[in-house]
Amino acid sequence: MALLTGRVFITIGGIRLSSKKGAKLDFGSVKREMVLADHGVAGAKEETVAPGVECTLIHGADTSLAQIQAITASNGSFDTDSGKSYILTGLCCLDALSLADGEVKVKFGAMDCKEV
Repeated sequence: MALLTGRVFITIGGIRLSSKKGAKLDFGSVKREMVLADHGVAGAKEETVAPGVECTLIHGADTSLAQIQAITASNGSFDTDSGKSYILTGLCCLDALSLADGEVKVKFGAMDCKEV
């Protein structure tokens, strides 16, 4: 029986983040969209999509919002409990952070994402 992914572990700049269930990895690459003409489908056009990570962090006494907000040009990993790992390079925090109900939603963009 194949092992399915149930948990993920996010590490950025050597720091393991305390993320809640539901973290998302955007692998990046190319997004294709079909273009329609009066006579039917004319073809497909491509758009580059940046890789990144979205997650909700659990805030605690050792959580530094300033440190997370300051992440630019860092490296990190998105590791699954099923054995797959993804290395992200050039990570940066994309949005201003806000703390609500002990949680912080964070979105990171990256220059590259590789499956290892």
